[in-house]
Amino acid sequence: MSKWRAQVMVKWAKDAPKMDNWEWLKEWKEVTWAGSTMGDWDLTIWVDVKGPEELESFVHKKLRAKPWVVDTHSTWVKEVWAA
Repeated sequence: MSKWRAQVMVKWAKDAPKMDNWEWLKEWKEVTWAGSTMGDWDLTIWVDVKGPEELESFVHKKLRAKPWVVDTHSTWVKEVWAA
């Protein structure tokens, strides 16, 4: 398997727009799943990337470029075995 899967948690700015329409996520081919969350983070997305460098590029050049994103936390995995 050549892809890496990453979970990215997102914190909105206090003046973030009300999110009733999530169509903007379709702009990013990397995103495979998204869910609104409660608690410390407001959104969790799963992305497929070729490696850690592509993940960093996605987070810093695309996601954090949105004015309503104030913080992110990422974890990634690369599958090495599956039954």
